[in-house]
Amino acid sequence: MRRRLVALTLVPFLLFGAAACGGEAEPSEGASASIDMGEKIEGVEVSGAFGEEPKVTVDAPVSVNESVSQVIRSGDGAEVLENKEALLHFTVYNGKNGKRLGSTYDQQVPQKASTQDGNLFPSMLDAIVGKPSGSRVLIASTPEQAYGPQGLPDAGLSGEDTVIFVVDVLSTHPAEVVNGPEGEEVEPPEGLPTVESRNGEVADVSFEDTPAKAPDELQVIPLIEGEGPPARDDSFVTFDYYGVTWGGKKPFDQSYDREPIPFPVGINGLIQAWDEKIPGLKRGSRVMIIAPPETAYGDQARPGIPAGSTLVFVVDVLGVD
Repeated sequence: MRRRLVALTLVPFLLFGAAACGGEAEPSEGASASIDMGEKIEGVEVSGAFGEEPKVTVDAPVSVNESVSQVIRSGDGAEVLENKEALLHFTVYNGKNGKRLGSTYDQQVPQKASTQDGNLFPSMLDAIVGKPSGSRVLIASTPEQAYGPQGLPDAGLSGEDTVIFVVDVLSTHPAEVVNGPEGEEVEPPEGLPTVESRNGEVADVSFEDTPAKAPDELQVIPLIEGEGPPARDDSFVTFDYYGVTWGGKKPFDQSYDREPIPFPVGINGLIQAWDEKIPGLKRGSRVMIIAPPETAYGDQARPGIPAGSTLVFVVDVLGVD
């Protein structure tokens, strides 16, 4: 059953936003002039740096008859599209008394949210779709477009109280995705697995000239140096990959026979090796990642992966936001 974010328990599902300076909208350098910035929401002031918990002052009571939004800071990344995903931080306030109800910044982990109808509060969905990543958006929501008539009794929010959201749109699906690696080829060191390509796609990884014992350290070996923008923590990255256990004869997984899809990195949603090493890689790059068990699946077996395996991935970075 689908649920609205934040609808069950307050703190784990709260998304929180980062602010620019003051309560007036400030487009960032490179921001699109076509973005609807909304109008100033009276009674709420937001300040602080994007990516950090905002400082919010609510001149309570704040009440609205229809949900409204104001772009505090306009970003310059990819625009959030309907039926895609976004990484969000947000903080929630009660408009009636100005009380802070909770924030995803409390856990220091942004939330991956689908912009498919029914997965976000209607007021939040309306406010962030069409906004570029890097934006901070202030929302004053009617109860009906937030928690509904039940409110959040445990937090002191009634079903008649206006809800204030401050949302930081950290990232969304990359707007520009290349078809394959683009850049200068790099000769890898000796003693490593060799990569066989066909039509630019990884077809095989050979361990013919490698030692039987896998390396003990996490390694990233450049194979093609991309020249696009770098991936970053708390962002979506689109990539193709080919994964095999050290010494394995066939892949346990690969993505070259299907459309590449974006994944968020740096939010503990992937294995440690990817979360640590993909940020910083440039679009167009191809790298080999050698992941010892403690940076992969440890002593837990997976389909095609025995417990305690060292994994070898060839990763093509195709899009970053």
